[in-house]
Amino acid sequence: MRLNVSKCQLDRSGYNSDDLHLRDPTCVGVQVVDGIAMVIISTNTSSSVCGNSLTVNATHMTYSNALIIPAKVYDNGIVTRLNTSYNVSCSYPLSMPVSLSMTLNPLLRVSDAALPGGVGTVIALMAAYTDPAFSVPYTESTLALNVEDPLYVSVIIPDLDAASFSLAVTRLYATAVNNPNAEQQYDIITNGSRAVSPPMESFFTTRRGCPSAGLGELLTIRNNGNYSETRLEMTVFQIAGSEYLYLFADVQICAGQCVPTCNSKGS
Repeated sequence: MRLNVSKCQLDRSGYNSDDLHLRDPTCVGVQVVDGIAMVIISTNTSSSVCGNSLTVNATHMTYSNALIIPAKVYDNGIVTRLNTSYNVSCSYPLSMPVSLSMTLNPLLRVSDAALPGGVGTVIALMAAYTDPAFSVPYTESTLALNVEDPLYVSVIIPDLDAASFSLAVTRLYATAVNNPNAEQQYDIITNGSRAVSPPMESFFTTRRGCPSAGLGELLTIRNNGNYSETRLEMTVFQIAGSEYLYLFADVQICAGQCVPTCNSKGS
């Protein structure tokens, strides 16, 4: 959350541009000259810094603070203005879409088998990893994988205030074309009930986040709804008649934790 104020306008109006701060007086402005002199104050979107306060409704989280502007004391000791303050706030949506930044190119292969056998803007990112530790990301824009290969998928909001919020993937689906609104969509995570923590219980119980009945058997949910990152392990599959596979997700920012409670895998 960033505030820009004209230094010259403050000085001309009888205010002390050298002492702007937020509710926490240690969070002070920095003077920057880029064509015009400005006083800039920045704060992380966290309820634990700079005196920020947090409110949440059904659609947005809002961080609020106050910009404190002291009056100038002139050399002769005269003060011509009252100290003043402005309430400021920045709102961020709780729901947003996200998609994998690369194209999957599943390949069918022959497998010998012995029988028998047996998840202001806020930016959400989806990434694919090579390993179960989620430490080595794939970097190619188009990724060739074998059908039945494991794929480790992370959905994360890097700047989410993890002390106040968690991230949940409420729906994960695949298409054969790079369009989240494609006519043919194949749900991997879809309908299901959810156990949540107060005070948002009535809101989040309407959300979804369980493996689908059709493709849920290809999915293992490592964590979802209890941190700022969702981790999923899925088995690569191919959509008949298409070379490519595109992954899309709907994500939900939750106040507290909102871990899905599902009856069983794939239901």
